[in-house]
Amino acid sequence: MNRSLLLLIIFAAVVTYIPRFLPIYLLRNANLPMWFRKWMGYIPISIFAALIATDVFFYEDAVELNVLTNPKLLPSLITILVAYKTKNMIYSILAGVVAISIMVWMQ
Repeated sequence: MNRSLLLLIIFAAVVTYIPRFLPIYLLRNANLPMWFRKWMGYIPISIFAALIATDVFFYEDAVELNVLTNPKLLPSLITILVAYKTKNMIYSILAGVVAISIMVWMQ
């Protein structure tokens, strides 16, 4: 590994770490209002939902809501159903992995 690549990796690590560290450091002793703390609790959920929705509903650069043509839609629905019925993360993940594996295998 040459020196410039190593410096690039170190610089990328520092640049990635700073936005994560600064809010924690600056707000460590702050007394934030309860409504703000509640609101901040929804941010990871909303980001995760946006990432999942774009991956599930977009197929071949278009919105595809047909279960027969979008191979990601049916496994997602199965995963949601298993999650709702069992309320168990492990079962939900297993159902999703098995369902997407079957859909990929069938194509």
